[in-house]
Amino acid sequence: MLGKHINGRYKLLEIIGDGGMAIVYKATDLILDRTVAVKLLRPEFSRDDDFIKRFRREAESATSLAHPNIVSIYDVGEEEDIYYIVMEHVEGATLKQKIRNRGALPIEEAVDIMKQMTSAIDHAHENHIIHRDIKPHNILINEYGEAKVTDFGIAIAMTSATITHTNSVLGSVHYFSPEQARGGLANERSDIYSLGVCFYEMVTGVLPFSGDSPVSVALKHLQDRFPKPSLINTSLPKNVENIILKAMAKEPSLRFQNAQELFDALEVALDPTKVYDKPIESTDDEATKILGPVLPDRSEKTQELKPLGPVQKQETEPEPKKKKAGKITAIVFLILLLLGGAGALAFVFIPGLFYVSEVEVPDVTGMSYEEARTTLIDQKLDVKKEEQFDDEIEEDDVISQDPGVGVMVKENSTVTLYVSMGAEKTELDDFIGKSKDEVQALLDKQGFTNVKYEEEYRDEPEGEIYDQNPEAGKMVLPTEDRIVIWFSLGPEPTLMEDITGLTKEEAETYASERGLTIVYEEPEFSDSVEEGSVLDQSPRTAAKVEEGDEIKLTLSKGKEPEPEPEPEPEPEPSPEDQAIVVPSSYTYDVKEGEEHLIEILYKDSTTKGEEISEKITETKEFNFDLTIYPGEEASYKVLVDGKEKKKDSKTITYEKAKQKYEKNE
Repeated sequence: MLGKHINGRYKLLEIIGDGGMAIVYKATDLILDRTVAVKLLRPEFSRDDDFIKRFRREAESATSLAHPNIVSIYDVGEEEDIYYIVMEHVEGATLKQKIRNRGALPIEEAVDIMKQMTSAIDHAHENHIIHRDIKPHNILINEYGEAKVTDFGIAIAMTSATITHTNSVLGSVHYFSPEQARGGLANERSDIYSLGVCFYEMVTGVLPFSGDSPVSVALKHLQDRFPKPSLINTSLPKNVENIILKAMAKEPSLRFQNAQELFDALEVALDPTKVYDKPIESTDDEATKILGPVLPDRSEKTQELKPLGPVQKQETEPEPKKKKAGKITAIVFLILLLLGGAGALAFVFIPGLFYVSEVEVPDVTGMSYEEARTTLIDQKLDVKKEEQFDDEIEEDDVISQDPGVGVMVKENSTVTLYVSMGAEKTELDDFIGKSKDEVQALLDKQGFTNVKYEEEYRDEPEGEIYDQNPEAGKMVLPTEDRIVIWFSLGPEPTLMEDITGLTKEEAETYASERGLTIVYEEPEFSDSVEEGSVLDQSPRTAAKVEEGDEIKLTLSKGKEPEPEPEPEPEPEPSPEDQAIVVPSSYTYDVKEGEEHLIEILYKDSTTKGEEISEKITETKEFNFDLTIYPGEEASYKVLVDGKEKKKDSKTITYEKAKQKYEKNE
């Protein structure tokens, strides 16, 4: 797809994101000449008509969002069954990448990013758009620390996708609200829950829930408690923790009811003068408890008296007729009558003998078991102890009680105390002999957060674990206990020694014993190292070398010989010595009876100008010499009766004179 033009306008340059539902390309808008991001849906979604309808509707509605912390959507379209969204290109990394690279973010930075995200979601909610897939992967952070929420269109359209389309739906389950995990409809408070999970991950560096499969994670969102973030990040301010706990309440009615309410809480999260109260939570026990049948109180009279009726004669049993039997019956009746009368008198005159006092059940949650037990016994109540694991309540403290606080019960009634066994511990595996990478992945999967790896050169293969603390079989708490793993760096490597100064033969012996190959560089002269010995080496001393490695050696050529003295240069001849004298002459023919003024003006290297002037009445030859130095010239001009004879005037250079002179020679 690289280089392809979408809609004849967007040229795809490079892949900058690859998810389960779509691929994101960096592209150029050829019309507006700007860089954009183009998201192309994968082909399997282009065949789902219901998905396409929702995608178009929701993606187009997302274009109406205008907020500095929401990635702007510029265009939505389709070309050849390719559905695309064109959006603002943000230079930077996703929030997920920042957390992976840095772990838990500084509290101030996390709160700042959270405020920006919340402001963006609040704007979306005001426009009746629910994001439904808030996660750090969908938050872009630019170089200035500005957060940009993206994937509004696809996130909402995803609610119509079946789980068989792609793992992208399941891939977000770590951030799903309980109602989404249950398959219910998402609303504004579902987005609040997802924001809370993102905040949790930002301040701890880990997710609140993890599991072997998306289904197991979804079940944990529905049923399990998550470790308090302060157990992982002990420096976490209480206000910040309480905001996370309220945002991630399993019951939507206990969460922030809108994004503005969450934003207002974040505004004061780091203000030490403000105290954000811990949210009221419905405990897991109350949510999942199965109530048994209500039994009648045996201390109360619950018998119902049957009305007296006529005595029916049984045909199978004849009425006794003996007088003795009649007397016994009369005696028994008299005794019963007397006892009944005594009881009636006791009820009337001594009611206290038959009354059992009631007591109010006190609140013993949070107490140690012994303290709670003593408190209940002092109230004349019996105690039953039930132990269970709890990630939040310290070991041996009371988690909850049954009956609850303030209930009126009879003295000697039983109160069941549910006592914490602390967080559930895990039996530590035997890691010795396994590879470090394998064990690291396993510990990460099991949620261990305090693992230290120590390394040492040993005979064991590189990366193999040779010791651990605690030892295998110990029960440990993944979120608290410190695990130390020692692994081997392999046999200690050979370190290159300083072999400068060794002879060539000694160096070759050294290399041969260690399985090293020598490459000789161009020899060089040296005043300190003898000829044929090692002058320089690469790698240098203490560098790690292994069998088969090459080492480069430079041998000495010994001292550089003294250069031969250069002959003294012959003295340069003076210009006078190189001067050329050019004999020159001029003849003028005079007719009988005529008179002419002849003037010859000349200059050379020895004179700046000389003149020969004479009136003649007969033919005469004028002779004169021109001296020319190297690089110079001489010239003369002839005037007859004041007029220059140009054809008789000459300029002679040194080179011409020399050629003529050498030729004459």
